[in-house]
Amino acid sequence: MKLSIEMHRTLALINAALLKGDDQTLEKAFEGVDLTELLSQHTIAVVRGLAKDPLVMLLCTLAEHNDVEVSDAKRWLAAYQSIARRELQPVLQSLSDRHVRRLAVQALIVRQPIDAKILAVGKVKGSPQDWQEALELLIDHKDWSSSLALLRHLGQQRVETEVWVRIARCLSSRHPLYVETSGLPQVDVDYKALASLYALCADAAGQAKVADVQRALKHLSASALETAGEHEEAALMLDRTDPQQRSVAVQLDVARCFCKQGNLPESIKRLDRALELLADNQLDQEKVELKPSQETRPGERESIKTFDLNKANKALSDLSEMANAKGTPVFLVSGTLLGCIREGQLLSHDKDIDVGIVGWENQYTLCMALQESGLFTVSAQHLKGQDTFYIPICHNATGMWIDIFVYHPQGQHWVTGVDFFFGYRQTFAFTPFELKEVEFLGVNMKIPAEAELNLTENYGEWRTPDPGYLSHLESPSTMNKGALPYMLTARLSAISALSGMSATSADQQGKSRQKLGKVLTLMQQYQHCPHGMSQRLIDRLSGLLQVPSSADEVFHA
Repeated sequence: MKLSIEMHRTLALINAALLKGDDQTLEKAFEGVDLTELLSQHTIAVVRGLAKDPLVMLLCTLAEHNDVEVSDAKRWLAAYQSIARRELQPVLQSLSDRHVRRLAVQALIVRQPIDAKILAVGKVKGSPQDWQEALELLIDHKDWSSSLALLRHLGQQRVETEVWVRIARCLSSRHPLYVETSGLPQVDVDYKALASLYALCADAAGQAKVADVQRALKHLSASALETAGEHEEAALMLDRTDPQQRSVAVQLDVARCFCKQGNLPESIKRLDRALELLADNQLDQEKVELKPSQETRPGERESIKTFDLNKANKALSDLSEMANAKGTPVFLVSGTLLGCIREGQLLSHDKDIDVGIVGWENQYTLCMALQESGLFTVSAQHLKGQDTFYIPICHNATGMWIDIFVYHPQGQHWVTGVDFFFGYRQTFAFTPFELKEVEFLGVNMKIPAEAELNLTENYGEWRTPDPGYLSHLESPSTMNKGALPYMLTARLSAISALSGMSATSADQQGKSRQKLGKVLTLMQQYQHCPHGMSQRLIDRLSGLLQVPSSADEVFHA
C-alpha cells in the first residue's frame, strides 16, 4: 500500500485544513489533483490504515459524489459515520445482527471487544468480502483483540478458501503501514497480535497445501515479531521457513534479528552465508531487495532515487533560518560540509543532508523548535537522552530527509555515530572545533571553523571527488576499525554491491563492482581480526569482479 510522495503531501495538506476547519486552504489543496487517484479505494485504504477518520469520511463522501468506486465508498462511509456518531446507519441496521460487518461496527461503537462468547452465540454471516472488510475495519481502529478473536473463530469454521485468500492479501498489503523499514514500532500497533494474525493465515495456507504462500506469511509474522522486540522467536520462525539456509532474504532477516539481540558474531555468520549463496549461484532466481533497515537510515533509500538539489536547498535553508531564529544553531557536517567547501553547493550525487549539534542535552530544545515551526517532522522515538547520536527529520514541504548528528564530548574528541536499523551503531571521532558563520545557499549557516581539518578527518584526501567513497569503512574518523560493527558494515556493503551489480545501467554496475572491490580489499586488510572474512569467501567474491556484466543475471536487486 504505497502512495507517491506528492499524494502523501496532498493528503497531509487536506487533513491539516480539515482539522483546522480552514475551508479556503482545503479548497486550494484540491487544485490540480487527480481526483480518480485521490478518491480511489487504494488511497482511502492507506488513509484508513493511518487512522485519519475525518479524512476517510471526506474522501468517501467525495468519491460517492464524483462516481469513483461508489459502492465501496458508500460501505466505508456508512461504517465510519456509524462509529463517529455512535449509532448504526440505516444500511448497517438492515443487516442481520449476526452479520460480520455489523458485529465489527457495533464493537467499535460501544468500545467492547468481540470475544469468543459473542461469536459462539450463533453463526456469523457474511461473504468473503464482508469478512475481509470487517477485519480491516477492526484493524483500522487498532482493535487487535477483536481482530484476533474474529480470525480465530474463522479458523474453527469450514469456510471458502477465498475468505482466507482475501484476508491474507489484505494483511500483506497493509504490512508496510505497520512494519516500517526503519524497524521502529508504532505505539498503537500490537505487533504480537499482528504476528498471530499472519500465523493464522499461514495455518490456513498450510491446510490448503499452498506452501509458498504459507512460507511468505510466516516471514511476515516473523517481521512483526521482530518489530515487537521478540528477536529470538522471530529468528526461530524464520529458520523454520528455511531449514537448509538457501534463502538470501531469510538469512538477512535472521542476521538482523541476531544483531538486534546483541549477538553480532552470529549475525556476521548469517551475513557470510547470504554472501555465499549469492556467490555460489544458489538463489534459484530468488529476488533479493536490500531493505533500508539493512544498510541505510530512514528515508535514505528513497532519497537516493529522488535527491533534488532545489528541494534540498529549500530544506536546508528552512532548517538554518528556523534554528537561527530559535537560538538553536546547527552546523554543516559530512557530505553537506564537503559540498559547501569544495564546490560551493550541495553535492549532486549526495543522498541526504547532514548537520550537527554538540551535546546530547540540546536535542530536546532543537526538536521542540522543529515541531513548533511546523516545517519539519521528527519522531520522539529517536530522542534517547545521552544515547542519542543522530536524529533523522523530514522537511514537510519537500519530503527531504535531514540527518542531525549529535556530537558527544569524550576525552579529547567529539564522538558522533550512526544507529543502523540493522541493530548496531558505528562511531566516529573528530577534533573539537569552534563554529564560524558563512553564507551558503543564500542563508547564513554555521560550519566548523577548521573546516578543512574536519573534512580531512572525515574523508582523508577530500579535494579529489570520489563518488564511490565508503564513508563508514574508509573514513579516518571511523572508530574501532576491525571490530564487530565495522565487520557488520563491510558485509552489508558487500551485499549491497552484489545487488547493484544486476542493475540495468552499466554505470551503476561499474560503481557496484568498484564498491565490492573496495570492501574486499579492506576485508583482506582486516582478515586477522576476530570475525574477519574467510580467505575462501574473499576469493570467491573477488572472482565475481571478473565476470562480464551480461553474466550478472544471478544477482537481483
